[in-house]
Amino acid sequence: MLTHPAPIGLSRGRQVSYPHVDGLHLLLRFSRLGKVDRSASTPRMVLDTQLAARWQLLNPTERYFILLERWWSFADFAVGRFGLTSSLAEYRLGLLQRHPPGSRAGQMDDKWQEATFGLLGMRQIALMQLFGLLDVAAAPAVRGKGWQIKSMVATPWGLSASATYLRSFRCTASGLLERLFDLPDGDSAVAEDANEDEMDRPPFFAWADAVTPFFPAWQNGLGEPAAVEPFRGSVTFKVSLGASAWRRIVMPAESNFDDLARFILDAFRFDDEHLYQFCYEDEYAAQRSLDDPRCRDVEDRSADEVTLGEIGLFPRQLVEFLYDFCDNWRFDVLVEKLDAGNAGAKPSVVAKEGKAPRQYRW
Repeated sequence: MLTHPAPIGLSRGRQVSYPHVDGLHLLLRFSRLGKVDRSASTPRMVLDTQLAARWQLLNPTERYFILLERWWSFADFAVGRFGLTSSLAEYRLGLLQRHPPGSRAGQMDDKWQEATFGLLGMRQIALMQLFGLLDVAAAPAVRGKGWQIKSMVATPWGLSASATYLRSFRCTASGLLERLFDLPDGDSAVAEDANEDEMDRPPFFAWADAVTPFFPAWQNGLGEPAAVEPFRGSVTFKVSLGASAWRRIVMPAESNFDDLARFILDAFRFDDEHLYQFCYEDEYAAQRSLDDPRCRDVEDRSADEVTLGEIGLFPRQLVEFLYDFCDNWRFDVLVEKLDAGNAGAKPSVVAKEGKAPRQYRW
C-alpha cells in the first residue's frame, strides 16, 4: 500500500475510498490472518496470533502465493445469497489483454474502462497492481472523484499467470464458466477434455502444479486457524417478522440450525413445507449460508450439520432467516444473550409481542 499511494481527493474518505487498503483488508480476511473481534462495542480487525506466528516462518515467495491463492480462490468463487454469482478470472484476463506490455496505455477506451471497472471493482484493480499483474499510474487527485487512473499496462507475469490460471479454472470448474460466458468452441473443448479427477480439484491448485517448478522456494502453505471449542450453554434470540411481531426464543447451543428453523416456524404458527436458508456474517466478515437439508444444491453447509455453538455467535449479531423462496418471508434473528451456565436449557418461547401475519393470503 505504501509503495502504491493512491491520491483520492476526498475530504471524508472511507475504507472503500482507498482501493489498496480495501484490498489488503480483503487479503487479511481471506487468508484468515485477520478476524473480527466483536468483544467490544465497536468491532475491529485483529490478527490470529497462531497463524501470524506461522506466517513469520514463511519465505517471501510462499507468502506471495499463499495470498494469491486466497485472493483468486475466494474472489472467483464468490458466494452470494443464491449461490455462485460471478467469476472474476475472465474479467482480469480481459483487462490485461486490453493493455499488453508495450501498448499505448494512455489511450484507453473510456466506456470500456468504465464497464470493466464496474465488473471488477477498484479493489480488484488495486490488488492486480499490488501482486505485480498490472502497472498502474495514477492521475492527480480530482476533488470528489476518488482514485483516478491515468494509465495501465499489463506485466508479462500478469498476462501469463492470468491466462494459464483461467485455463485451469475452465478445466476444473465442471463447465461453470461455460454457463456464465459465451466461450469460443475451442475453449469449451478444454473443459470437455478434463477428466473427473481434474474437475474435483480447486482451480488454483491445478494451476500451481504447472507453476511451482519455476518457483522452487514455494514449498510450504499457511494452513488454517486452530479449531475452536464449540460454545456450550444456551442462546437467546429475538426473532422479528415485520415491524410489530417478535418472539424471544431460548435454544440450547447443542441444537442445530434445522432445529432452530423448525422452532421459529412453530413459534409464528407457520407450516414447514417450504425451503429455508440462514445467512450470517462469520468472524472473517464473510457472508455464509446454511441451507435447508432438503435443498439439492448446497453451496455452503446444511443447517442440520451445524450447531448453534459451532459458528461463533456473539451478542448483537443479526442472522437472516429466509423462508419460502416464493413468498420470501424474512425473519430477523438477533442474538441477545449467550449463557454458558444454562447448559440444560430446553427450547422455549420466553416472551412475545404482536400477532404473526397470516402465512397464506388465500
